[in-house]
Amino acid sequence: MANGIYNRDNYEELKKQVIKTNKAISRIEKQYGENSWGINNLYNKLNNDVFKGVTKSGKIRLNKSMSDIQLKAIEKATISFLNNKKTSTLTGIKGVIKDVKSSLKATYGDMGNRLTNKEVNMLYNLVEDKDKRSITEQIGASEVWATIIQAKEQKLDYNNFEDLINRRSSANINDLDAKAFLEDIYNRYIS
Repeated sequence: MANGIYNRDNYEELKKQVIKTNKAISRIEKQYGENSWGINNLYNKLNNDVFKGVTKSGKIRLNKSMSDIQLKAIEKATISFLNNKKTSTLTGIKGVIKDVKSSLKATYGDMGNRLTNKEVNMLYNLVEDKDKRSITEQIGASEVWATIIQAKEQKLDYNNFEDLINRRSSANINDLDAKAFLEDIYNRYIS
């Protein structure tokens, strides 16, 4: 890239990089399901109102008719994704899941052992995703888990659990992902 213009001679190299990224996405989704933090972060970088860089099937879109800016965005996003071994490789994701479970076990006992990979991924999403508003930005991950324990001990229904979370946060939680996270956690640990 020189002066903001994508070097079209590197297109074939970028094509290989996109293929490698799409293969990594497929492996991760096959093993851990959709919506892992690393994949969502990549999608957020490439999908917006101006540029749709991800296909409906969840693969990175690439073609020669794309603008230099679009090609550079794809290059930068895929490099960032592939270089983050914690979120782009099965081994890295497995390590993150193990670390999160160990941390929760140390803090909250047996509850850390009972988390599914999906729940660990949701918690990791809440803790690590800086681009979207989440529960942990408002009250912190440890506070969320403390609320779960309190709700379980008090045998709260879902509405009271959500109210308790909202009372501990600076604003009402209306993020759909956060609400889905709360519902999943409530159904798994509290109800």
